[in-house]
Amino acid sequence: MKKQLSVALLLPVLFLVFVSSTTSPPRFDFTSKFVEANRLMEEKLWTQSINTWREILENDPNNANVNYKIGYCLLQTANTKTDALQYLEAASVKKFSKNYDPYDPNEKRAPIAAMLYLGRAQALNLQLDAAIESFQKVQKDLGKKHIMYAEATRELEMAEEAKRQMANPKQYIITNVGPVVNAETNDFSPVLSLDESTMFFTSRRLRADSSNSAIRDLDTGEFKEDVYVSFKNEEGVWTDPEILNLNSDAHDATISVAPDGQTLFIYRDNYGDGQVMESKLIGETWSEPVLLGSDINTAAWETHATISADGNTLYFVSDREGGTGKRDIYRCVKLPNGEWSRALNIGTVLNTAYDEDAPFLTPDGKTLYFSSKGHTSMGGFDIFYSKLGEDGEWGAPVNMGYPVNTVDDDVFFVPMGDGRRAYYSSAKDGGYGLKDIYLIDMPDIINESNLAVLKGFIIAPEGDELPDDLRILVTNNKSGEVTEYKPRKRDGGYLAILAPCTSYHIEYMKGNEKIKDDDINVPCESSFQEIEREVFLVPVAMIPSEKPVEEPVVVEEPVVIAPPTGEKPKEFGYDPKSPINREYIESLAFAQFSRYFVYDFHEFGVEEKQFTAFIADVKKIIDLGKKPVLTVESSASNVPSSRFKNNQELTAWRNKTARDQVRDELLKLGMKEGENYTFDKPIELVQGKKYEKDAQKNRLIYEQFQYIKIKAQG
Repeated sequence: MKKQLSVALLLPVLFLVFVSSTTSPPRFDFTSKFVEANRLMEEKLWTQSINTWREILENDPNNANVNYKIGYCLLQTANTKTDALQYLEAASVKKFSKNYDPYDPNEKRAPIAAMLYLGRAQALNLQLDAAIESFQKVQKDLGKKHIMYAEATRELEMAEEAKRQMANPKQYIITNVGPVVNAETNDFSPVLSLDESTMFFTSRRLRADSSNSAIRDLDTGEFKEDVYVSFKNEEGVWTDPEILNLNSDAHDATISVAPDGQTLFIYRDNYGDGQVMESKLIGETWSEPVLLGSDINTAAWETHATISADGNTLYFVSDREGGTGKRDIYRCVKLPNGEWSRALNIGTVLNTAYDEDAPFLTPDGKTLYFSSKGHTSMGGFDIFYSKLGEDGEWGAPVNMGYPVNTVDDDVFFVPMGDGRRAYYSSAKDGGYGLKDIYLIDMPDIINESNLAVLKGFIIAPEGDELPDDLRILVTNNKSGEVTEYKPRKRDGGYLAILAPCTSYHIEYMKGNEKIKDDDINVPCESSFQEIEREVFLVPVAMIPSEKPVEEPVVVEEPVVIAPPTGEKPKEFGYDPKSPINREYIESLAFAQFSRYFVYDFHEFGVEEKQFTAFIADVKKIIDLGKKPVLTVESSASNVPSSRFKNNQELTAWRNKTARDQVRDELLKLGMKEGENYTFDKPIELVQGKKYEKDAQKNRLIYEQFQYIKIKAQG
């Protein structure tokens, strides 16, 4: 009985113990959290790692090693580097560990490296004297043979350079471009058309349709990078940014744009495999970005590219093996066949043992701006420029100076054609977001260019759209070279760069019909200038006619109605949109496409309406159960080629390019050569009028024989 009573008396106590044990918080597992935070560091997931280390620090606030880990991770972030100071100060209070093991959870002291990173954090917080003292202490304690001595020496050089630069600031006027462009997030990497009317930039903002609400950076939780564009209105004010149609679910960022604003180079990163891609403006739509050819993109990390005004020289950045340092600048040139050459490292005058990035070549090709952690950097990446010498070699880089350059990373810098203004991005106090885009007015003109920019507009009659077949041909009267430009569909604008000491003949064409011409002379000693031209298209009703007509005159390419069954359509004027021709395709299983070229050109855009319609018709023939035979006829005139060995090689390249582009576009639709269609033997012609050194005078005659024609017969 006593025994039973004692047990009964103990039951409430046991119950209380049980309740207490089940309601108390779980015991903090320091070791497992330590291992997790280290793993996140190794994977470079800095923000996630910081959050875990801070959780550990709450349970052990005096742990110098954990303070060190947090400080180190903060220094690796883009927006919170300066926050590292308090943690690295706390890590450096105790004596440093002599036998430091970064993976040992029992390690409570920080390594000597904490003093090095403390100095870096002090420099970022503009405590330059304290930073210099910290770097000197690291040198003294470690000695010259230690692996960290060279790093401490480099950090000391940059801190001392920062003191010199900040004591002698340049008289730059730096202005935020405003809240219309800059959001509350990161906005950076501005690239502009040469006339400063169009700005492309990278942003991490939420898209207007919220379609990227779940597309976030794995580490930071920010939205992934997207490419936006803003246009200047007639009052010179930037308009609301518009997202470009070329963005994907990966990181897409601006890196450079062709001077006319119609070819855009972007950086795309899916899984840390950054690559450089190119997109072209077709009408009002950007083409699907494609990788740059040759060995520009590799398994390494390619981050940036800039192209010369004539499109023949490309500078890009890669961290591939065999370089001078980590990320280096490389150069490619356009070969006679239109392909890029193999990449060549531009050498140790510009490339250092550290990182280089973000090259920008001025339109005259005489000044290269770039960012570097080497040379006379005052901390992180600084912006430098180099001048091209008369010997064709780049000169010693010059630091742009403070306040354009700071103690942190300064990377993206895009000067305008006149050399008086530039755009860049920076994380400055008082901005609208984490990083903002700024305009810089420069007191000294670094690159005084004597180029001229032909800035024109083709204006359609009120209520009409610009025809798709408009083009502007600019002939260099000295070399005879002809360059073709297309007006923007949005506003009819176009840009052409004109070199000094040269006269030019300008022809405005609709198809093969010349609607206006002009002559421009650019003097040798002129400074940078913009030459403005406007061309008004004549409304259809105002076009004179020799005979009275009952119906309005429509100036278009003739539309050929399909002939009776058994006959083929005419060579020219075939309209795949015509319902009659559409019916004819289905009955006869025939389609065709033709494209004419200016002198020495051999490529065309796969997004051109006539070509996309042709590809759609070939697919329709295949869908009817037929296996069409495709015949490609290419032609070159007798005007000697300046890019190819001879005109036979030119016509061969036109033929090959056409076949490759047909093959690629059909493959995108699941149609394979051999299985769904075949190519007939290529027809490669050189024909037409005998050349009599009259290429300019009789250009239109010669252009009749510069074409490709593609036929598909089921």
